[in-house]
Amino acid sequence: MKRLLLVLVGLALAWSCWSVWVNADVQQPVAFPHKTHVDLNLPCTGCHQRAEKGAVAGRPPTALCLACHAGDSKSAEIKKLKDYAENGKEIPWQRVWRLPPHVFFPHRAHVVVAKIKCQTCHGPMETLRKPPATPLKTLAMNDCIACHESSEKTVAAKTTEVRMMARTLLTDCATCHR
Repeated sequence: MKRLLLVLVGLALAWSCWSVWVNADVQQPVAFPHKTHVDLNLPCTGCHQRAEKGAVAGRPPTALCLACHAGDSKSAEIKKLKDYAENGKEIPWQRVWRLPPHVFFPHRAHVVVAKIKCQTCHGPMETLRKPPATPLKTLAMNDCIACHESSEKTVAAKTTEVRMMARTLLTDCATCHR
């Protein structure tokens, strides 16, 4: 009886932690307007520079924001940026998108190599005047599989050797699941 109770309590705790982790609305420290920056023809990778170099896109450092906004003091949001910089702190951006820990998603392979638009996975970020509290788009494994299968058809026209290598990377479970 005690074991059953212990198991039930453990499951309840696990469920509550998971639901908070997955469903929590995130409040960002600065109301970054993606739309304003996209309207200036700034690419996503202009701020999320690590997306072109590694597995994670990362959040922009304070110094990068100030490279453009150093002289600007009109808005309360830019004053927040400057306060972080003056105190030698990075903006404590909160993570919104999360994949399960066993999923490996290399941004570089998708952004640079496959040239997939960020909106494919993240949704219409370019329309936002403030950061989203929750992901705009929820991805499931079937979304990834459909994209990989579509990419596999594109690769089909290439040489046999390239086709075999690409097919393996696109459809091998261990490529994404680690």
